[in-house]
Amino acid sequence: MGKILAVPQTDAQLELLALVKRWQETYNNDVNDFVLVCYAPELHVQFPGGEARGHEQYLKIEKAVVGECPNRKLRLDRVRFSGEDTAIVEGVLLDDARPDFYSPFCCLLTARDGRFVEEHAYLNPQQWPGLDTAAAHVTPGGLGKPG
Repeated sequence: MGKILAVPQTDAQLELLALVKRWQETYNNDVNDFVLVCYAPELHVQFPGGEARGHEQYLKIEKAVVGECPNRKLRLDRVRFSGEDTAIVEGVLLDDARPDFYSPFCCLLTARDGRFVEEHAYLNPQQWPGLDTAAAHVTPGGLGKPG
């Protein structure tokens, strides 16, 4: 993990930071734990152009992405807190197979009872490897959808 600009001020923020670190570790090493351990069953993930609800749908999306980009790595550069339950993370998606590739992103991750229940991911879907394959599992809409 890169720099953490905001130092946890409370026990709840300290626990949230530990969850963010586990989120990064599992994203990089175990797609099943990434979804099943870090997210609550009622999860709602939104990103430009789509969204996912629940473990089953999100796991299908993530497995499709890993299938297309097995060497993906998530590097977190900054973590900030909004209250006791939300982490704002900035990072970059990297691919060990393509050293010149990088795709920056920002996520708002909201936790409840030690797991993320909501994620708003701001990223460029055209730069996210494997999203073409994962598109079959995505619910259209997401962030930026006209009201």
